[in-house]
Amino acid sequence: MTDFERLPADFCSDPARAFTIPANFYTSASVFEHEKEKIFAKSWICLGHRSEVAENNAYITREVIGESIIVIRGRDSVLRAFYNVCPHRGHQLLEGSGKAKNVIACPYHAWTFKLDGELTHVRNCDQVEAFDKGDFSLVQLRVEEYAGFIFVNMDPDAGSVEDQLPGLEARMRGACSVIDDLHLAARFVSDTPANWKSIVDNYMECYHCGPAHPSFADSVDVGQYVHTLHGNWSLQYGIAKSSEQSFQVDESVSDPSFAGFWAWPCTMFNVPPGANFMTVIYEFPVDAETTLQHYDIYFLNKDITEEQQKLIDWYREVFRPEDLRLVESVQKGLKSRGYRGQGRIMVDKERSGISEHGIAHFHNLIAVSHLD
Repeated sequence: MTDFERLPADFCSDPARAFTIPANFYTSASVFEHEKEKIFAKSWICLGHRSEVAENNAYITREVIGESIIVIRGRDSVLRAFYNVCPHRGHQLLEGSGKAKNVIACPYHAWTFKLDGELTHVRNCDQVEAFDKGDFSLVQLRVEEYAGFIFVNMDPDAGSVEDQLPGLEARMRGACSVIDDLHLAARFVSDTPANWKSIVDNYMECYHCGPAHPSFADSVDVGQYVHTLHGNWSLQYGIAKSSEQSFQVDESVSDPSFAGFWAWPCTMFNVPPGANFMTVIYEFPVDAETTLQHYDIYFLNKDITEEQQKLIDWYREVFRPEDLRLVESVQKGLKSRGYRGQGRIMVDKERSGISEHGIAHFHNLIAVSHLD
């Protein structure tokens, strides 16, 4: 049982008259616990780009809804994902990212595992009655490479990433043909004091772009900006130009544009003008009012040019802080006595560049996901 009111399945189904989900959906611990099981334990979650685990023995770790997860490329070149926990007493096995040795040794009691998860060495086990190493392999999660990125799913019975996000890979590859060859150039990590849905809400509209992102709005024409909805993903597309305040577009690029993809539940892939680099917002919910975010920037080249460094600095010092301030302020305001509990979603008839129909669509998906 839950102690919050369920929303009807048709909630926000009429975008023209829609209001947001109630404020307690952004602040309630019981709502968050429900979402952990109904959304995050059953959905494909993007953890990083394939380049981070391209080589044998390369691994990354991530924290998602209180679970530490290892993604590792085995000596056999096979990609696998495991819960980052030793089956002996629960100690975590790896930290951060890097290159593993040919085995993974638990720092606590030195239980040792092959990179395929098989327990291979246990001290003193020959003196322990009825001990079978085969009963203590690492617990796997589903893992897939999709559109150049790494996704995991805690549900062993889940379908494929394509089943969850039909058509997304083709559209992302169309927007960025070099998506497989990108490399991590910068990562900004923040424990954001905001609910994960507030961060998605912020991404799902460009109503705020003019007032809150003046430098971005100088490079992308919001008057020629469209937001199309495709079930569990959406595409924001805008005509772009060079701006001294943000992006510089090479003269050789014809018809420069910006493409922003949201993927259920909480990953955002951006292909800026030039289409030869990307930024990605990864959300890893911690609790009802905290979200660990990775904001990653990917380029083709590993040696960063002066212009690329200026762009990284703009993301770090200008664009990213703008969004962080917005969602932090909203999280505080949602708990105010002066907030009426729900906000009107501003959807215009033309579904223009500043229309908030993306939020209505997202909130309908949230309502459906909360149904038993």
